[in-house]
Amino acid sequence: MTQRQRRLIGEKELAACGCGPENKVLVACSGGADSTALLLSMHELLTEGRIGGLFAAHLNHGIRGETAERDRRFCEALCAELAVPVATETADVPAYAKAHGQTLEQAAREVRYAFLERARAAFGADVIATAHHRDDQAETVLLHLIRGSSAAGLGGMKPRNGRIARPMLNVSRKEILSYLNERGAAYCEDETNAENGAARNRVRNELMPLLGTYNPAIADALCKTAALLAEDDAYLSALADEAEQAISLGSGLGRAGLGALAAPVGSRVVRKRLFALAGNVSEADIRRVLALASARTGTRIELPGGYHAWTDAEALYIGVYPETAEYETPFVREGETKTPLGTLVSKRVANWRKPANGDEAFLDAGALPQTLVVRSRKDGDRFYPLGAPGERKLSDVFTDRKIPKASRNLPLLCNESEVYYATGLTVSERAKVTPETREILHIMFHRGDRD
Repeated sequence: MTQRQRRLIGEKELAACGCGPENKVLVACSGGADSTALLLSMHELLTEGRIGGLFAAHLNHGIRGETAERDRRFCEALCAELAVPVATETADVPAYAKAHGQTLEQAAREVRYAFLERARAAFGADVIATAHHRDDQAETVLLHLIRGSSAAGLGGMKPRNGRIARPMLNVSRKEILSYLNERGAAYCEDETNAENGAARNRVRNELMPLLGTYNPAIADALCKTAALLAEDDAYLSALADEAEQAISLGSGLGRAGLGALAAPVGSRVVRKRLFALAGNVSEADIRRVLALASARTGTRIELPGGYHAWTDAEALYIGVYPETAEYETPFVREGETKTPLGTLVSKRVANWRKPANGDEAFLDAGALPQTLVVRSRKDGDRFYPLGAPGERKLSDVFTDRKIPKASRNLPLLCNESEVYYATGLTVSERAKVTPETREILHIMFHRGDRD
C-alpha cells in the first residue's frame, strides 16, 4: 500500500466495533463496491495483525438470475486471490417472502442475516462485519423518520450491535469508490439498486437528491443528528437500566415504581423487556403495557408473538402467561415424581438439616398418609404452613405471603384437600420432623425437565 492510498478503517473504527487482534471476522460480501472495499480493508488489517482471522460469506438471494451467479463467481475469485475462506449459499427469497407475508426487502434481510450467522458459527468467527456506510446511515435515519420512530430509531445504526459490526459507518460512498479506484479494484454492479420498488431505493434515488438541493451536505447533517440522538438515547437507557433494578419485584416490575418513572425512562424499561421477548416492539404496545401500572389487579393484555402482560396487587409481568394446567400424579416415595413444572426426587434419610430453600423439604414419613399425590392446586385446598398458628385456605396463605398469581401454580403434595408440602414454600406443620420422628423423607424439587 503506497502512502497515497487511503485507509477506510482505522484504529478508532475498529475500537468502536469492538474488534481487535483476538477477534476473527466474517465479512458479508455481496461483490458490490461497498462489501468489496470492506473485504479488502479487513484483509489489510489481517496482514497487519490487527484482527485475528478473516472469512467471507456470500448469499445468492434467488432474485436476480444470472447476474447473481456472476456476483458469486466474483466473490469466490476475490476470496481465492486473498486466501480468505468463503461460504456461499443460494436462497429462494421470493418464496420465503410469500410464505411469511413479507416484502422482498424484509425477507431478504431476514434470510441474509440467518445465513450470515450460520456461516459465522461454521467458521468460528466472533464478528459479522457488514459494509454499511455513512450514506446508508443517512438513509436509515430518513426511513425511521418517515415511519415514525423514537430516539433509538433516529439514532440510526450502531457500530456494534450484538455480533454485527459496521466498521465503515463513518465512511462515505464517495470515499469508498475513491479507495477502490486507487487500488484498481474491480467490483460488481447490482442493477436492482436503480429500481425504486424498495423503500430504501426510493429514499436513495429520489429523496436524498431532493434534500440535497436544500442542503448539499444532507448526509452529513442526518448522520450528525443521529449521533446526537444516539448519545441522548444511551444516557436515558442507562437511567432506565438503573430504574429497572430499583423497581424489580422478582420477575416482575413494581407497579408503583413503574408508574412513578418519567415517561422516557419508563418506556425504555418496558421496551427492553418486550424486545428481549419478541425482538420487535411497537410504541402502541409499550403504551398499553405502561397503562397496566395503574390498572385493576388481575388485568391481562395480549401482546404479539403469543406473549402477555398482566398484573397482581404489586407487580406487572411481561412474558408467557402461566395458565393453570391441571395435573395429578401418584407420589413416588423413593424415586422421581414428574410434573409439568418439574420433578420431585424423594428418598429416606437418616438426619434432618435446615432446607436450603423452599424447593427442599424434610418430612416425617410416619406422619404422612399412605396415599399421596402431586397435583396442581384446586379450590378448597387447605394448608397448615410450618410455624403458622393453624390451618387456612391455601389461597389465603398465598395472599398473606404475597405470592404473585403468576407463581401460584406450583406442585402440591396432597392427600385429598390437605397439602403436606407446597413446593417452593414449606411443609405442613402436621408433617414436620420432630425428635420423635423415626423415618425422615427428603424431597428435592427440580424445576423444569430433568431428561
